Amino acid sequence: MEQAGGVANQWRGEVEATLPATPAAAAWPHLASFCSIHRYMPGVDTCERVAGEDGLPGCVRYLTTYGATGEVALWARQELLELDDTARRIRYTVLDNNMGFGRYVATLRLLEIDGDGEEGACKILWAYDCEPVKGMNEEGLVGILDISVKGIANKIEGTVRAAV
Repeated sequence: MEQAGGVANQWRGEVEATLPATPAAAAWPHLASFCSIHRYMPGVDTCERVAGEDGLPGCVRYLTTYGATGEVALWARQELLELDDTARRIRYTVLDNNMGFGRYVATLRLLEIDGDGEEGACKILWAYDCEPVKGMNEEGLVGILDISVKGIANKIEGTVRAAV
């Protein structure tokens, strides 16, 4: 159903997380590694490249989360649409999944909070633009994305700190 000025039942929003002790230049290589998200995102057990070249548009990754008995409980195939090192931006879409997602496009941006990118802090902004997710309200999606972006930020910050 079409609404005046837009499409009905579209969800759009953004969540964010701060990395108070990590400069953008140190965090970006971790966030930009499209097929390594399982190293940073809570609840994602595996991520493997199934098509294309990591870091280039058209790259497809397959994510899984295991259930209590070791079987694949949740999965998704996602395609990289854009990876811009200068703007520190990643955009991807969900191609297929068993989690109730239809059309879904995410844009993750890494912004400097202060400093010059080599020193200071940064934050991750995760924007979503999607159809309603089956079996979930928008507040539920926002809650999941909020936990995810904060988990990614914490893991990247810990990884960067451990490397120093």
